[in-house]
Amino acid sequence: MVVSKGREPVELTDWTGKKAAAATKALRGAGLEVETEEVFDNDVAEGVVISQSPTTGTLYKGDAVKLVVSKGPELVQMPRVIAQGQQAAKERLEALGFTVKIERSGQYIGLGFVLSSDPGAGEMVPKGSTVTLFLI
Repeated sequence: MVVSKGREPVELTDWTGKKAAAATKALRGAGLEVETEEVFDNDVAEGVVISQSPTTGTLYKGDAVKLVVSKGPELVQMPRVIAQGQQAAKERLEALGFTVKIERSGQYIGLGFVLSSDPGAGEMVPKGSTVTLFLI
């Protein structure tokens, strides 16, 4: 006669703040199913676990663990705003999720048009970054 001991327990480790690849490998190696969701995060590096559900405790082989993994900050391409009026350029950049700072350039003569921007046109910039417009 063989008596079952029941399902094999697995002690769960919290992988929050650690590399998702290592977490997935360890969890699958322990016989757990891994569900992954990737989201943009300005504060957590790409490929790092932001959260885990459940976080700790005893699971059983075949149970699922959900990992939320950072894709890093969402990047937005900086548009060309040179020669645009100050208000139009500001509105365009704010619509893309940027914070806009206005400064007078060294060549400021009061026209109110954009002479240059920092970062420059075409650069990939984290959404929510501050863009400085230099006016002429």
